[in-house]
Amino acid sequence: MPLVIRSADDVLELDGRSIGTSAWHAVTQAEVDHFAEGTGNRAPIHIDPEFARQTPLGGTIAYGIQVLAMATMLLSDLWDLQGVVDGVDYGANRVRYPAPVRVGQRVRLHATVAKAQPSGENGVRVSLDLVFELEGSERPACVGEIVFIYFFDKAGAT
Repeated sequence: MPLVIRSADDVLELDGRSIGTSAWHAVTQAEVDHFAEGTGNRAPIHIDPEFARQTPLGGTIAYGIQVLAMATMLLSDLWDLQGVVDGVDYGANRVRYPAPVRVGQRVRLHATVAKAQPSGENGVRVSLDLVFELEGSERPACVGEIVFIYFFDKAGAT
């Protein structure tokens, strides 16, 4: 059950705490192809299964930045931002991709609120430490810190 977040104070109370681990998500070739179309990056290791089978990886892989972009989707398993009226991606820090994600593998997200601080009226800047676990691998698919700024409905402010 995701944490229900109704106000900036709810996020501030999570400072330094783990918010949990998402469900597993199987990465599909269709997702990788869609990402390739959206970015214009059509590297064959990602979209050409025949080519990719001949590489040391043995098959197509997700884009590293695609895995990082899954954070929003996987975070929805961890928290329900009911009080948010606006939000922006503020940036990413210290992002690394220790292990490739082969199409068909499953990833899940473990997230910790590294830092939460007020930002403007009814807003909060939150830095999340992320670890994208990769099923069957000792190494994670991605580790990093992302920063969001969320603004909450004044009616929900405490």
